[in-house]
Amino acid sequence: MGDGLPMPQSRNLYLPTQVDQESMNKLTRSIIDINESDDLIEKIYAVHDIEYVPKPIKIYIDTYGGAVYQCFGLIGVMEKSDTPIHTIVTGAAMSCGFMILINGHRRFGYQHATPLYHQVSTGFFGNVKEMEEELVEAKRLQEKIEEMTLRKTKISKKRLKKIFDNKVDWYMSAEEALKLKVIDEII
Repeated sequence: MGDGLPMPQSRNLYLPTQVDQESMNKLTRSIIDINESDDLIEKIYAVHDIEYVPKPIKIYIDTYGGAVYQCFGLIGVMEKSDTPIHTIVTGAAMSCGFMILINGHRRFGYQHATPLYHQVSTGFFGNVKEMEEELVEAKRLQEKIEEMTLRKTKISKKRLKKIFDNKVDWYMSAEEALKLKVIDEII
C-alpha cells in the first residue's frame, strides 16, 4: 500500500523450542505487538476511507512441550487476540505444544506432523504437606487441560479417561488429528 501509510508487521511466529518462560514471553510479546499495530493501522486507514482487514498471525509449532503455566499464559493471550491466530504443526506438537495447537482460531498440520496428548506430569519433593499441595495443583491443571481439550476438539471424555487411567502418551497422525478436530486441515 503506498501513500506513506503504515504496513502491517510480519505475521509468522515460530515455536521450535521448549515451552518455557523465554519462548512464551517472545510469542506473547509478538502477538500483543501485532494486535496493537493492527489497531493503529485500522484507525489510520479509516481516516483515508480504507478498510484494513489484518491477515492472520501464524504460529509454526515444532515442540516437545514444557511448562504448563507459561503455556496457559500464551493461550490466554491467543484467546483475546483480535487478529486471528492460525496454529500450524510442522513436526511435533506434544504436551504443551498440543495445547497451543488446539487453541488456534484455525489449526493446520503438515502431513507428517505428530500431535501428542498426555496427562500432566510433575515431580514432587519436600515435606508431606508440600507434596499434598502439589498433587492438588497437578489435579487442577489436569482438569483445565481436559476441559480445554473437550471444548476445542472432538476427543471424547471417555477417550481422555482411558488415556489418564492407562498413563499413556497418545501420538496422533495428521489424519487422526484431522478426524478428531485437533487440526482443521492437513497442509
